Amino acid sequence: MNKSAVRLLKGFYMFLMFAVFELGILGAFLFVIPAIGIYRLFGGKDRYLMQRINRFFFGIWLRLLDAGGLFKANRIKGSPVDGPCVVVANHPGLFDVLVMVRDIPDLSVLAKKSLTALPGLAKIFDQAGFVFVLPDDDLSSSIDITNKIVGLLKNGRKFMLFPEGTRSPKGDMHPFRSGAFKIARAAGVPVQPVLIKNHPSFMPKEDKWYLPQSDKSVFDAEFLEPIPPPETGKELQEAKKIEKILRQRLMLKQETV
Repeated sequence: MNKSAVRLLKGFYMFLMFAVFELGILGAFLFVIPAIGIYRLFGGKDRYLMQRINRFFFGIWLRLLDAGGLFKANRIKGSPVDGPCVVVANHPGLFDVLVMVRDIPDLSVLAKKSLTALPGLAKIFDQAGFVFVLPDDDLSSSIDITNKIVGLLKNGRKFMLFPEGTRSPKGDMHPFRSGAFKIARAAGVPVQPVLIKNHPSFMPKEDKWYLPQSDKSVFDAEFLEPIPPPETGKELQEAKKIEKILRQRLMLKQETV
């Protein structure tokens, strides 16, 4: 079978996987959220039980992607720091965040406000501790979003942010922004870098979801040495240090100033 036919078949499988994801959202809205309500009615105190449920089902969904020859998500190597921290990483593919949620306990993330149009998803993500943002929201200037994230961190959560602001271009990275590092400074928590590799890239921004690459993409990631909360005024400097390390490990050209 030629590569074009394989890509078309995988595109159809990807369509089915998105359908499964939507059915999972519907099932969670109809059954899981009411069950959590009953659990809390009888004294259950786990505020982020939904996040733990998400981790379980994300893991199943990722295994189905692997079974279809699309995407094999290996476990992240190493361990995150104990306690709250801001997790930062490069962002080569569409499903990076699902792997991070699967592998890092008590992790909250940003979610696009447009996703609230999907019935039930807003309630599910809200109960999981996710924070909704508009596409043009800037963490460096959005006081409301920043305060929400800082509040979650001070309550003991970890928070995942991609300093590039969007998915990486093929074979490169966008320059890192300082927003994640400003949040770490405001919350007084360390920054935990994660290096992500996709071989080959799976659904970078340039690719269409309905035409995946013919070869299965393999996801590998590892926790790198954490850094303490940046000093005031040095957030961008620390962001550039982490970006430089990731570029070196990925064998990408260094950003020119």
